[in-house]
Amino acid sequence: MKWVILLILGILLYYSLSVLSSSVGLTEENDTAFTTNILPNANTTTSSLSNSSLDGVQSGSTGTLTNNSTHNGFTITCETQVNSSCGSAYNGELEASHDMTVTASGSLVGIEGTSNPDGVTHTSTQIKLNGGINLSSSIAVQSCEHNASQYTCGNATGAVDSYTLVMKVLDTNDNVLATSTQIRTTDSGYNANEIVWDDSLHYNGVHANKYEWSWTGVDGSQSTSTSLLGPNLLGAELALDFPTDDYEPLSAQEIKDMNEGLGTANLTEGELWNVVSGLEESISEKLNLETGGKVISVELTENFEIIVTTSKAASVKEVIKVQEVVQTMNKTKAVETLKKEVIAEVIKEAKQEEAKEEAIKEEPTSVAKSNKEPEKKEEPNNKTAKAPTTMTKEKIKEKKEESKKTINTKLEKVMAKIDKKVKDSAKNLQLKNIIKMDVMIGEQLSLASYEGVEFYKPKTIYANQLDIMDDRQIYADISLANYIKDDIIGIKTRQLEMLDNRKQRLLIELEELKRG
Repeated sequence: MKWVILLILGILLYYSLSVLSSSVGLTEENDTAFTTNILPNANTTTSSLSNSSLDGVQSGSTGTLTNNSTHNGFTITCETQVNSSCGSAYNGELEASHDMTVTASGSLVGIEGTSNPDGVTHTSTQIKLNGGINLSSSIAVQSCEHNASQYTCGNATGAVDSYTLVMKVLDTNDNVLATSTQIRTTDSGYNANEIVWDDSLHYNGVHANKYEWSWTGVDGSQSTSTSLLGPNLLGAELALDFPTDDYEPLSAQEIKDMNEGLGTANLTEGELWNVVSGLEESISEKLNLETGGKVISVELTENFEIIVTTSKAASVKEVIKVQEVVQTMNKTKAVETLKKEVIAEVIKEAKQEEAKEEAIKEEPTSVAKSNKEPEKKEEPNNKTAKAPTTMTKEKIKEKKEESKKTINTKLEKVMAKIDKKVKDSAKNLQLKNIIKMDVMIGEQLSLASYEGVEFYKPKTIYANQLDIMDDRQIYADISLANYIKDDIIGIKTRQLEMLDNRKQRLLIELEELKRG
């Protein structure tokens, strides 16, 4: 059963939230098409260790999964490899070691979906996607390889493991239009003891063109010597819901009405939809933070109503908790505050985009002027002319330093704001992890700009040298492991790690006690 909470905001978005609880299903109109699994593992046999009917994730091959490798269409990455691998593909699942991220991305254009109840097949186009989309993810997870698990399995050791699901909607230029991040530590085993999580990302704006989906499993013990202690992914699916009709741009009057409703002035159609989607995302994050991740999606309708959809597995008690949080948000005008923050961010981004476009327009003029200048004399033979398209090491270093300073400054401000507003230690840590993960993903993507850059011209200095390597071992009986075993600092470090694991376990137990 799907529980839905309807929040009536009022025609001018004054956010007078009245909460109703009802049982409803998917829309029965013909205006939306629903696809099957669009991830690369579509139609892969379900794992025999899973009690769900989700498509499996492991292909025919088994064995280690190395960093930057691919398996069954997924890209495998990790920050720390254990025994030269991020994890393993075995027995119908993808098993994580220290940490492992399973990523898939692709186009949202040209995908077939079926509308209900007429059963007509439709194909997604850019003009249809401009009418707003919804991504629905389902994953089956095993997370019982830690000391606190009631389903203890494998080499269970260390603190509670965590697993994260991230969904993103991007435009043709890979700009992120909407994102959803869910970090969980819920205990789960195999078959009847596994947990299937359903998540959704709703985007109301225009220009949705691509998707990015990722699952990350992290070993709570953070072991760098023992493999496969992290969570395992047993099954995964991602579906797209898109309009069956072509999107019709808003009229001037409709744009004016929406501006009045939001309390804004002169926002364009794209900016208005960015506000709507940003508000949905902000409310969803706040509700999930307060309710332990029980909210699947938040959708703002054209009549300024917010529909909050909770997890299928949510109990009546948990739905009531969502209602209580919504009522608190209403009393404290939290949604009004979120609306103002989102609008300010959208306007800021719009101004930055305008500045970029102006800079691009000025470039041809600068080039034309430079062409009229007299040609420069050829460089002497003892100097090498630099290619105009090649970045120097100094430029690259300067760019990286500027980027790093900007990211660190923003991160410090965000962390300070979280410390000020979120006093609960568990929720504080969870929110910080979400922010850090987004920054880490952004850092990884930014490295693509340096691909193919020639940092220096290779030159062989010593050619035709004799092989004088001496492979004799001078200290055959001495190793780093033997040395640090009795080292005072090493002993203290291990003791601190043990205390930290106990602390984390106690925090989790306290959180469980608070939830009843």
